Amino acid sequence: MTDVEEAKWPWEKTPDYAACNFALAHLNENLWRRLTVDGRVHAETYVAAVGAIAGYAAQRTLFAESPPVVGVNINRVRVASGEEYWYGDTLNNMLIPKTRADANRCVWSMAAGSAISAGIEGQMPSLDAMFTQVASAIGESNEGKSSVPDQHQAHLPGRDLLKTVWPVAIMCFSGKFPGAKPGGFEIPAAPVAWWSAIAAWASRRPIRDVKGVLRPHIGLMLLMESAIYCSKLDQSKVEET
Repeated sequence: MTDVEEAKWPWEKTPDYAACNFALAHLNENLWRRLTVDGRVHAETYVAAVGAIAGYAAQRTLFAESPPVVGVNINRVRVASGEEYWYGDTLNNMLIPKTRADANRCVWSMAAGSAISAGIEGQMPSLDAMFTQVASAIGESNEGKSSVPDQHQAHLPGRDLLKTVWPVAIMCFSGKFPGAKPGGFEIPAAPVAWWSAIAAWASRRPIRDVKGVLRPHIGLMLLMESAIYCSKLDQSKVEET
């Protein structure tokens, strides 16, 4: 068995157990519905959407726990357009486990374990190469797109895709779901401190869901590059009205 297969929910013995389980179950169930067009879901867009949520949720959890102080615990990079992006080891460490104990709450370990169980062939994608690709594309015409071949790109670039699916994630994190009647059974909201781990666990599903039409190696690259990119986006550019 892989470490991921042996992993337990990090919130398992906490007061937030029910809220986090509910959020994860409904994120798994409702996200693909948001992406369904004419009864079908585009595999690459689905995989990238889960990555987008996981990356941005990691940022929101980090900043809830350690409010960003530029030059102290996070860095800010401005591109020619004037737009700014978040960078730094503290952010990257939300995506990649530093220790074995962190493996059950980071998107890389969850998604990579899923790719292995889906039958990934050859070597795992290089994390260094993916981080470099995402960083080099920011401010360029290919910003928010993956380094996978053109025929495997998501239907929307990272920022637009995140803005499309983040409201679904918020609905799930908040303990709400479509069609709920006022006064009915209520589940408490999952605290922001758990959003990153919940989204990381959600990243176990899509690569296996679409393995019949999308090679796990491609799926893992799509998911991770989407997560890396969306972790850098400013909240005001994602949740603007």
